[in-house]
Amino acid sequence: MRPSRSSLGALLALALLLAACSDDGSTSSTGTPSASPSATAVSFPVTVVDDDGVEVTIPAEPQRIVTFAPSMTEIVYALGLGDRLVGVSGPYDDYPPEAKDVEEVGGAGEFGVDPNIETVVSLEPDLFLAISGGDQWKAQLRDLGISVVTLNATDFVDLLGDIETVGRITGATAAANTVVTEMRSRADAVTAQATERVTCFFEVGYPPLFTVGPNTFVYDLLERAGCDPVTADAASDYPEWSVDALVADGPQVYIATPDSARSPQAIAKRPGFEGIRAVADGNVILVDGDLVTRPGPRVVDGLEQLSAALHAPGD
Repeated sequence: MRPSRSSLGALLALALLLAACSDDGSTSSTGTPSASPSATAVSFPVTVVDDDGVEVTIPAEPQRIVTFAPSMTEIVYALGLGDRLVGVSGPYDDYPPEAKDVEEVGGAGEFGVDPNIETVVSLEPDLFLAISGGDQWKAQLRDLGISVVTLNATDFVDLLGDIETVGRITGATAAANTVVTEMRSRADAVTAQATERVTCFFEVGYPPLFTVGPNTFVYDLLERAGCDPVTADAASDYPEWSVDALVADGPQVYIATPDSARSPQAIAKRPGFEGIRAVADGNVILVDGDLVTRPGPRVVDGLEQLSAALHAPGD
């Protein structure tokens, strides 16, 4: 069973991003101007094999882009392509603020998480950026002549590659290189400082209590921030975890997001949680879920936040 989309502020919503600016001279969350998407010429057509294993050919530089994940939306803005964005998945596409003014194309299907095909077609996109899942509607869009590219980052290094891929297929290679270089530099700085390891537990949702397994994007960030998650032996990506097991695990730090917990005090009041080491020691912290669950540019902000939170106890 996976956590709900809303419980992670879009962990798939997962996601799981620096900044977000168009090429009007605005700045990223780090204060660095985004590079001009046209600074380096790209020769089209461009052909890529996406993370669904589908070979996709982009015949010309896309001018009308639809994103179907908040992380993809943030990447598009970070590359200075916000003026080309004509559609987003839904209300979770909320960064940068101007993304909230873009037409929403989601809400169809049995669970309301599929794109409305008619709405998408009406926007006449020449590129549709998505994450994993939805094979059926992706095939529908391709049959209608829409280029669908799936990118699903499983860790930080994979994310950097995905941003470079978006840059390549949109003609924004220079902007992508700028974003990736800054992200890698900041992440390396965090890793270099993470010499003292702590054990931790990351809460995805409650109740029941869900967490992250070792093959997830968030787990990779935790390790890079200096944490050894107590869920290393988890058999699935988002396993349910018992409170008794967590008491036995004895994590030094307990991490949650405002999507699953109101406050550290609220967590401490839950039945049985007083026996968890981190809770008993007062080492329960909340981090911005959007910064750690959305695989996009702002994830380095989340990585820095995690590092500071993990090493705050005892300072």
